Amino acid sequence: MFEIANSSPFFELMHSEEPLLVQNIEVVNDNKINMDISYHNPKKFILELNNLLKSTIFFVETAMKNSPDWLRNSVKDFRESNIDEYEILKNLRNTSAHQSLVFPNESLSMGLYRVQSEIEYKQKIGIGDHEKPGKYSWDLAFKNTNDLFHDVLVFQSIAFMDLEHSALWECLGITRRWFFHVKFKNRDTTFDEVIDVYKLICNFSTKLLDQVCNDYAKLKDLKFSQNFHAELPECNFVNTILEIDLYPSLFCKWWEIEVEPLNFGILATINEANQFHWINSFHTNAYDNLMKNSDEYISQLESIIKLEPKEIYTEEHALKVFSFIKLNHWHVKSAFNASLMDTPVDIGDIMRIQRLGKIFMDEYAKKKQCTISSSYQSFRSHLQAVHKNLTSALNGTKTVG
Repeated sequence: MFEIANSSPFFELMHSEEPLLVQNIEVVNDNKINMDISYHNPKKFILELNNLLKSTIFFVETAMKNSPDWLRNSVKDFRESNIDEYEILKNLRNTSAHQSLVFPNESLSMGLYRVQSEIEYKQKIGIGDHEKPGKYSWDLAFKNTNDLFHDVLVFQSIAFMDLEHSALWECLGITRRWFFHVKFKNRDTTFDEVIDVYKLICNFSTKLLDQVCNDYAKLKDLKFSQNFHAELPECNFVNTILEIDLYPSLFCKWWEIEVEPLNFGILATINEANQFHWINSFHTNAYDNLMKNSDEYISQLESIIKLEPKEIYTEEHALKVFSFIKLNHWHVKSAFNASLMDTPVDIGDIMRIQRLGKIFMDEYAKKKQCTISSSYQSFRSHLQAVHKNLTSALNGTKTVG
């Protein structure tokens, strides 16, 4: 469920000392990412916005209670340095938790954009107001941004674009922003203003995580380089959808270069689809290449035992080794033409191949040499024991590994 603890030696150490803190960091970060992904789907965005409000304020409140001094002081200092933002977000959280969902208003700005980089665009010509929410007809309000394209960009298309979009890296697009009118007062301050609620919660939550991690790094004399916060330009790969994002193949044809979508939410959707197709392809390929007999199974054991860790990740070996680790139970059933209860490979050994192999792959992903070596040695030693038991069993003299 929680993955950030395995993402780097830094978070691995933090998790060993403060597991609840690492879990709360991951929840806040995941909520923020999910909000970015859903940015142009109003219904999902509103739900993710409310989730992030709750998890961020919960993070602050939890850190202020029953926490180590360094964490309590870190969060306290951050809160005091951003007290107005904190009070606004806390009020929104209370509204979301006890009254109703925080339901922001939208603004739409549309027109001709020039792509400056993978994350930054410049609006050259457009209509709409970036600075305040707008009022839109029922057939346009709170629709998914990609569903609006050919409804609201007809004039811009006729006025600004030739059919083949001959100007390189220029195309039409829509920028969306989310606003909320906060109106309340506490003991010290009266708040009555329209805020960019997305920008406020993103800046507060990501800078909060960075401060906590940097303070922990100072405490442990470590270096923290995985910043959560990133400044985004006015029109960017989160709040703007371009024509390139919706039909990149046409731009490949028009511009005669490789063009891929840039929008964060669309890229996330594509990545999820690619993962599905990879998993489907991996299992199909593995099934078509299962070990056909005991000799093949033993040969694969011997082959992996001889490999060094870096050799496993070469094109020659990677898929075969991953298949052997993840789907060892399939290979056993195929190689010995029997149920798991009737094969000479013990079920416990199969499960340990899968578990120790997965641990090795997780450690390899961290690029931490000492744990790569130790985890691979555990994996290799188990394969050697399985090989010894299996060859002895097939020769009629099974020994204990």
